[in-house]
Amino acid sequence: MQRALKNRIIFALLLLVAAISLVASVVLLVRHLSYKRDVMESAKSRLTSLTVQATRSIDLVAREVIDNANSIADQMSSGKLTHKAAEIRLRELLERYPHFLSAALSYRPYAFDPGRKLYSVLQARKNGRIERIQLDTVYDYTKPEYDWFVAAIDHGPRWSQPFYGEASSSLLVAYSVPFQGDMDGVAGRRSARGVVTITISIEEIGRIIESLDLGPTGFGALVSQQGAYLYHPDTELVVLRKTLRQIAHEQNDRDRLILAEQAGKRGSGVLDHRSMSTGFESWLIYAPIPSTGWSMQNTFVKDDLPWDIDLLRRQLIRIITALVIFFSSVAALLSRVCSGNRTRLWAASVMIAIFFATGIGALWKVSLSHNSISRSEGVRINDKAALNRIMNSYTRAASDRHTEAPVYIPTGIFIESASLNSASALMVSGYIWQKYRLGEQDSVPRGFTIGGASSLTAQENYSTKEKGFEIIRWSVNCTVPQQIDHLKYPLEQDKLSLQILHKGLNHNVFLVPDLAAYNFINPTALPGLQKGSILPGWKIERSFFELRENSYNTNFGLERPLNKERFPSLCFSFEIKRNFTDAFISNLTALIIVTILLFTLLMLTSKDERHLSVMQAGSGRILNICASMFLVIVFSHVNIRRTIVVEQVFYLEYFFFLTYFAILLVSLNSVLYSANANIHLVQYQENLIPRLCFWPCLFALLFTITVFTSY
Repeated sequence: MQRALKNRIIFALLLLVAAISLVASVVLLVRHLSYKRDVMESAKSRLTSLTVQATRSIDLVAREVIDNANSIADQMSSGKLTHKAAEIRLRELLERYPHFLSAALSYRPYAFDPGRKLYSVLQARKNGRIERIQLDTVYDYTKPEYDWFVAAIDHGPRWSQPFYGEASSSLLVAYSVPFQGDMDGVAGRRSARGVVTITISIEEIGRIIESLDLGPTGFGALVSQQGAYLYHPDTELVVLRKTLRQIAHEQNDRDRLILAEQAGKRGSGVLDHRSMSTGFESWLIYAPIPSTGWSMQNTFVKDDLPWDIDLLRRQLIRIITALVIFFSSVAALLSRVCSGNRTRLWAASVMIAIFFATGIGALWKVSLSHNSISRSEGVRINDKAALNRIMNSYTRAASDRHTEAPVYIPTGIFIESASLNSASALMVSGYIWQKYRLGEQDSVPRGFTIGGASSLTAQENYSTKEKGFEIIRWSVNCTVPQQIDHLKYPLEQDKLSLQILHKGLNHNVFLVPDLAAYNFINPTALPGLQKGSILPGWKIERSFFELRENSYNTNFGLERPLNKERFPSLCFSFEIKRNFTDAFISNLTALIIVTILLFTLLMLTSKDERHLSVMQAGSGRILNICASMFLVIVFSHVNIRRTIVVEQVFYLEYFFFLTYFAILLVSLNSVLYSANANIHLVQYQENLIPRLCFWPCLFALLFTITVFTSY
């Protein structure tokens, strides 16, 4: 009766634990998914709102251009406005609207004066002043390539493709509307006499787009209704008049074709996208500009989502812990441990041990996938568009603060070999090169240094001049101390960095990555590293460039203090992960064998004289074997301590401590059992309880330690 009551209590407790852990698992999982959904939806909502606000700002500028150009054209067509008055009006517009770069009145051949083929007068903003330029003396605007005039004459009001304004010396986009002349007696209708054109700078549009907070690596673009780029941080796409369809075919990118189709339909929405060049997951947020039919298209890289990595990791650890407890309690229930049947008890012991071992593996995976090294210390350069956006922002910031304009020096690195010593110092050898623009950067000192390098040798081995640049290459050998956290050994992950600084501190020189020198910029393709590069004991996961902002609290002994608060330094970084398999095989093999032997000794413990004489498994013999195993483990432990230079206890050491504890308990159990100590836990069914609990308790303790070290 008492036994039945005891069994019912155990069954009820196991059922209660299973129910509570199941509910906890579901609640924790729902919270985790809800957090991820909330972050993503909040980011999407914010980005969509930013995109809509940007379209309104651009639309406001475009409407001002359209309304004013249409007004002047209508009044000239009706005769209310003479050419002279129209000229004055155009100048007034430039004075009133600072973002209008130029305004022009251009006539068809011989339409202004029968004795003069071309006539076009331009009011242009140059060097803070408005100048009157006789445009027809600069170039023949009736040639087909000048669609701001030709297309408007032939097809009516329209926005032009971006073009380089020779008079204003900048990249422009123009709105042109024709004004009518006298009635054509032959055609019976009025024909276009000329066009009124107002231009705005692409840079002005860029200011609106680049003011958007699209994350460290996101960027915005603007395309026409035909899918041609009007604005892009990579100005080459604009100058070459690249279209979305062309880029889609070049990169085999179907998402670009969808964007091109949506641009033509004036669609809006959010498109999940994977970059063909970088491999990064991103969102493409697009919306139309109402007055023009253009399409605003912003790219947001999902790596920039404001995840709380620590919170995500802890949520997953809680879920795994609850699930392991649930499955373990269910295993005990299904095995009917209350019955006391040996077969069922062993089945429960094995299953519970397996669940805890699986939980340890899951915790390892979470620890490796949710770590702080994914947080960039600066702005990661994923592609040329992101780099150009950053460079433009620094140039504008310098202009706004009236400080020295930044000088950009493309810099590249190629590492042939790398290694880490026991003191966590990175030793590399390879090449570094720089490109200096001839004529503009002749006075800039040549050279570089590696920040924090304890030793550096750089030997110039190549120099040439081509395509307007002086290219200098050095062979480099250096040793740079790194800060590697070994507390999670052998589950370590870290980021190694080389900070490349310009040699001359008295210049406002910014080193930027020479992305054009690499075939692939995708971090997983390991740009900047020798193909097949290895770091002994580690696996290189990704490599990339970063721009990190440093603050200097000194003027470096110069009479004129330098404004270096936003001075970016170029860093070449690569993420590394400890060779997990190698570390465990080399360090855990002895521990695994010892624990198996300990369990074997536990199973051999007996009071049967015949059994003892055959197996020679008396308590004294077991004590001798345990002492030998203890010495083996101690030497292995000391050897690892010499290899891993760390003051605190690291993760793998807990495996050794548990093994020491297991050796002690097995030895103590053998003595107590052989001495017939009146301890039910030891004497029950010939030492059954210690045998059943060995593996579940060992894995449960390892699981608990893993939870706390990963949390």
